[in-house]
Amino acid sequence: MPQLNTQTDFFASGPSFRLAATAFAALLVTLSSNARAFEIDTGNPDVAIRWDNTVRYNYANRVESRDPKIGNSAVSDEGTYSFDRGQTVANRLDLLSEFDVTYQKRFGARVSAAGWADAAYGSTSHSNPLPPLSQIPSYVNHQYSDYTKRYYRGPSGEWLDAFVFGGADIGSVPVNAKLGRHSLYWGESLFLGGNLNGIAYAQNPLDLQKGFATPGVEAKELFRPLNQLSGQAQVTQDLSIAGQYMLEWDSFRYPEGGTYLGPVDFAFNGPDRQFLSSQLGFAQRGNPSEPKQHGEGGLAARWSPEWLDGTMGFYWRNYADKLPQTFLTQVGRNISRYNLIYADNIDMYGVSLAKNIAGISFGSELSYRHNTPLNSTVLGIAPGLPTEGNTKGPRGDTYHGLVNAVGVIPKTPLFDTATWAVELTWAQWAKVRSGANLFYAEGFAPCVGKDKWDGCTTKNFFGTGMSFTPTWFQVWPGIDLSAPITYAVGLSGNAPTVFGGNQGNGNYSVGLGVDVRQKYRFDLKYIDYLGHYRSTNGTAVTSQNGFTTLLKDRGFVSLTFKTTF
Repeated sequence: MPQLNTQTDFFASGPSFRLAATAFAALLVTLSSNARAFEIDTGNPDVAIRWDNTVRYNYANRVESRDPKIGNSAVSDEGTYSFDRGQTVANRLDLLSEFDVTYQKRFGARVSAAGWADAAYGSTSHSNPLPPLSQIPSYVNHQYSDYTKRYYRGPSGEWLDAFVFGGADIGSVPVNAKLGRHSLYWGESLFLGGNLNGIAYAQNPLDLQKGFATPGVEAKELFRPLNQLSGQAQVTQDLSIAGQYMLEWDSFRYPEGGTYLGPVDFAFNGPDRQFLSSQLGFAQRGNPSEPKQHGEGGLAARWSPEWLDGTMGFYWRNYADKLPQTFLTQVGRNISRYNLIYADNIDMYGVSLAKNIAGISFGSELSYRHNTPLNSTVLGIAPGLPTEGNTKGPRGDTYHGLVNAVGVIPKTPLFDTATWAVELTWAQWAKVRSGANLFYAEGFAPCVGKDKWDGCTTKNFFGTGMSFTPTWFQVWPGIDLSAPITYAVGLSGNAPTVFGGNQGNGNYSVGLGVDVRQKYRFDLKYIDYLGHYRSTNGTAVTSQNGFTTLLKDRGFVSLTFKTTF
C-alpha cells in the first residue's frame, strides 16, 4: 500500500459469550444426529433436489501485544486498540445454505445465502485513550456505522448465488449457459496474491475481510458472485470457448477501519471520516465514485492438443476495477472530503498453460493490462469527483505473470500423506498514461526523498505464496489429523497496482486440523502478519511498506468448527 499522505502532530466471559457457547453446544448435539446433506426424493429420476447447510463457529483470541508505534499513529490506532491482548476478537457463527435443482443433469437452478453473527463486536469503536488521538476517532462519537455493525456484529445475511443454467447441442457442439448471480474464474492462479496479479483479477469481487482473517485461503473461496450471463461451447474435442457479459458491478469487501483486522482507520466503506490537521479538521468520507453496473465482458479459449499433453488458455477481458484509489476531492477547513474512486474500461490480454509433469500439476500465466489504475498517493489531492468510470489518479499499462505447482507426497515415516502448493508472482509497470503527478512510485513526484520501504512502487515486483499440509489417517477410529502451514510474502520490490504486493509484507499461519468421521472439522490456528514500517519521530509510524504492515502486532489464535448437513 502506498504511504498515506496524512501526518498528525485471555478468554472472554460475560452474557454474550456464554450465550454463544450455549448455542454452540446445542448445535453440536443437534447436528450430531443429522450431519449429512438433505436430498429430496422427487419420485422422478430426471429431477434431483439437494439442500446443503454448512455451519461454522469461530472463536479467536488476540495473543500479541500492541505495537505502541502503530497505536500512536493517527491513521492506524483504532484497529490495534479495538481489542487488547487476551481479548476475544471473534466469537462468530456463520451459516451457508445452498439449494440446487437439476433436470436431466443439464438444466437447473441454484440459490445460496449466508448469515452471520459475531458476539465479539459491540457498537463502539476504540482509539488510543490519550489525547489528541482519543478526540479524533474515525467514527463519530466512537459509534460504529450501520455498515460496520452489519458486516461485523450482525446478525445479518446476504444472497450469494442465484442463477439458472441449461445446456443443449447445437449441431454436434455442446453449449452450456448460466444467467444470474454466479462466479467465473479464468486462468491458473491459486492464492490471493496470484489472483491480484492474475488473469482472473477483478473477474469477481473478493471478500478480503475473510481473506485477511484466513491466510493461505484459495482465491476461489473468496468469490462474491455477480449478476451476469456466461456460456461455454466445446467446439472440438481439443478446443472450448467461453464468454461472459456482466449485468452487475460491486467492489471487493474490505477489512474496515476500526475493526481488528482493519489496518487503516479511515478505510473503506464503514468509517465516517479522517482527521487531517488542526487547521483543516476532519475530511468526511463521501460516496464512492463507481462505474456503471453493466458492460464488463470477456472471451476465453482453452486448447488441449494431444501433442501438448496440457492445456493452453487465451483470454481477453474489458472490466471495471473493484479496488479503489482514494483521494481528497475537496480540501478546506471543516469542509474536506475524501472518496473511493473506481475506474472502468480496462483491457486485459492473457495466456495460460496448465500441464502435469512427473505427477506434479503446474500452472502459469502471462497477462497485460491496458489503462489500469496504478498505485496512487492515498489521500492525495485530486479536486472534484471524476465522471462515472474515470479517475484523476494514475492509469497505465502493466505486465503480470505467475507460475505455480501443486503436488502430493506419499507416505513417509513422518506422515501418511502431504499436499503442497507454491506460487510465484511477478508484476511490472510499463507505461503511465495519465495522472503521473499522483503515481506513488520511485522516480515520480510523490516519492521524492522516499523509497520502496515507504511503499513506493518499483519497476518490478516478485512475491510468493505457499502451503504445506501433512495428514495422519485414523489416528483414532474415525479421526484424521492434519497440520496446515501457510506462508505468503513479497520477495522483492513493490507492485504497481493496488494490493498487488510489497517487499517483506505478508502473513503466515500454523495449525492443527481434526476431521471426525469426515463430517465434523475442527481447526486450531495461529495467524500473524509481516511488514516493514518507518518511525522518523521514534514514537509513531510515519510510513509503511504495504497494507498489512499495520497488522504486524495483530497475531491471534483461532479455533473453528465446521460441519455440513
